Amino acid sequence: MNSTRVLRIVDPVTGISQISPFPETPPQGLTDLEVRIRHFTEIENFGFLGYVLAHEINQEALGDELLDICINWEHFVASTNDLMIPGHPLMIRDSRLQAIIDDLDEKSEALVIEINRLAREYATQSKKQRDAIPNV
Repeated sequence: MNSTRVLRIVDPVTGISQISPFPETPPQGLTDLEVRIRHFTEIENFGFLGYVLAHEINQEALGDELLDICINWEHFVASTNDLMIPGHPLMIRDSRLQAIIDDLDEKSEALVIEINRLAREYATQSKKQRDAIPNV
């Protein structure tokens, strides 16, 4: 079983790197706590992979913002294990804290969508610049 479903994918045709969408379903696990821990790993990977890609395309501020949001997201999830709803390990009983977690999730996904868009744009611009250089 893979420890994460969050990946950096490189298109074999264009060579453009993209971060996979964050999974909308819980990861697999034998216990609720195992599912929750695997979810932490996916949050970490999502933030780190997006951070690295953003820095590679000269979008450091965007990458830093994503990493900050994902660290907060992970910490809110990790610090609320005692509030976990049995049978629904990614949900907690405190609706106010759950709303914060959901907001951090949505913000991080929106930032990765933007980073992916900018990566495609960056690759297209780089290709145009390379194609404009005359062969010597």
